[in-house]
Amino acid sequence: MLFFPRYPILPACVFSSRMRFQLPRPTRQQVLRVIVHVAAWVAVAAIPRLLSENPPPFRLKSVLLPLTLAGYFYLNYYILIPRLYARKKFALYFLLAAGLLALVYLPMLLRMAGLLAHHPHHPVGAVHYSRPPQGLWLMGVLAWIVSSGMRITGEWFTTERARQELANKQLSAELAFLKSQVSPHFLFNTLNNIYSLAHLKSDDTPEAILKLSQLMRYMLYESEAARVPLAREVEYLRNYMDLQRLRLDPEQVDIRFTVDGPLDGALIEPMLLIPFVENAFKHGVSSRQFSRIAVDLIVRHHQLLFTVQNSRFPAIGGHDPNSGIGLPNVRQRLSLLYPAGRHQLHLEETTDEFIVELTLTLAHASLPARG
Repeated sequence: MLFFPRYPILPACVFSSRMRFQLPRPTRQQVLRVIVHVAAWVAVAAIPRLLSENPPPFRLKSVLLPLTLAGYFYLNYYILIPRLYARKKFALYFLLAAGLLALVYLPMLLRMAGLLAHHPHHPVGAVHYSRPPQGLWLMGVLAWIVSSGMRITGEWFTTERARQELANKQLSAELAFLKSQVSPHFLFNTLNNIYSLAHLKSDDTPEAILKLSQLMRYMLYESEAARVPLAREVEYLRNYMDLQRLRLDPEQVDIRFTVDGPLDGALIEPMLLIPFVENAFKHGVSSRQFSRIAVDLIVRHHQLLFTVQNSRFPAIGGHDPNSGIGLPNVRQRLSLLYPAGRHQLHLEETTDEFIVELTLTLAHASLPARG
């Protein structure tokens, strides 16, 4: 019974052309590494002749020992260290490493013990060329030490680099999560404010929607960056406070925002300051008593001093369960973004006032960053 192929048979040349693959081209660093290794082994082969008082004429077999040492070097580097030493099989590793090194020098050991005769064709009275056996032994030990040191330190740097990359990824993921908490929380409160204006049929409702669109544009398109110009963050704070002014009676709430110092070139993590201002408006405004909110931003010598002062009123109906999102969030972000004394956060609470003082060490762009 005959079986016909399901697919047409293609010529062998088609398979050969399709199955042909190209080896990856070596990088510049790899080529440089090969050149350095070759030069090092050439130097190793030349050391005995340089150290000898009466060097013999060059023979092809004189490169046998350097080639054997090179084999031992890379055997230790690529096999013994990763498969034995790295797996903590220290006794087996040292036994094999020392045994293989002894095999490299076995012919010399046999000659020194008189068990291996010298070349029979050497004429009597011929000149004996001096060789430094101690130098040759030192070369073998150095091959062992250098190959082990290179492999162990290389593995350490690779592990450390991987650990640092993992820590950076975890940090980025945690910061992204914290930042994602800020936006919905802020948007929820702002939409409530606009709803109040619309419910009152206020003429400020269109302006409030415009301000919100500007805020959302910043949140959606600029806050994804690791850092933004400080001037853009200040503009964002100003738009937010202007939006709050639209819903509040200026006779009832005194709102002040001052900026002092050069902003050009200064960088800051986006959405870092807004939780303090939002918290001031959320807990520092009363519908029955006069309220005050003052925000001051000062830049001096790569330092940012950010102060928020607001009136404090006792919470009606107990603790607000949603009030704990902002400040704990920004505390955690500050500890991640400005570690090791790069920031100071001081919170002071009196009977009628709440004060936030934040000091940051600012980053700066290479060129002035303009908003």
